[in-house]
Amino acid sequence: MNAWPWRWIALVLLTANLLAGLLWLSSADRREPERPPIPPLDESLPRLELVTELSQGPQDPTAERCYTIGPLPTLVSQQRAEDRLRPFASAFRSRQTTADSDRGWWVFLPASNRAEATSLSRELAERGLEDYYVVTSGEMENSVSVGLYSSLENARARQARIRSMGFNAQLEVRRETIPQFWVDYRIAPEERSPWRFIVRASPGSQHREIPCWDEDRT
Repeated sequence: MNAWPWRWIALVLLTANLLAGLLWLSSADRREPERPPIPPLDESLPRLELVTELSQGPQDPTAERCYTIGPLPTLVSQQRAEDRLRPFASAFRSRQTTADSDRGWWVFLPASNRAEATSLSRELAERGLEDYYVVTSGEMENSVSVGLYSSLENARARQARIRSMGFNAQLEVRRETIPQFWVDYRIAPEERSPWRFIVRASPGSQHREIPCWDEDRT
């Protein structure tokens, strides 16, 4: 077999590799053009700040923390919460607020005066209805109550029945202003309070951190 063709092929491949190497070395010597340095920002321009950085700010890990627990349903539950926290907290602040609460649906007959309310009551009695009473004070004075229901469906059924008897029965949500009680307390960072027991005993209450208050103003 003639070996000359293979020698020519090997020589061509070797020459191609040498040329590729020389091209690579020549390109490596080329330096990227230097970019001009970025000028510093003008100190008078406003700086970008995150909202979280503005709101949180630095905190001293050794400083006391303040928390609130509430709303608690009764004054007794507020006093019990203070008793539980007393061995752990360095300061207390008791607060009371009010909130509107829906207490059910009220079915009633409106009346402009006591005489009209008495007349409506008499007619209800003559029709065999006994579950009614005349409101004698408040914003709905002289109205004739014919039922208070926790279920809207039951309240509407009662309203339909009274209206079928020829009375102008009205339906509205009964709202009451109820007191709510809170306990604010201050505690050292190494202390742990039994706040979970307090929240568990008062469904609907929460425990959250608040800004510490000035004791001179309490």
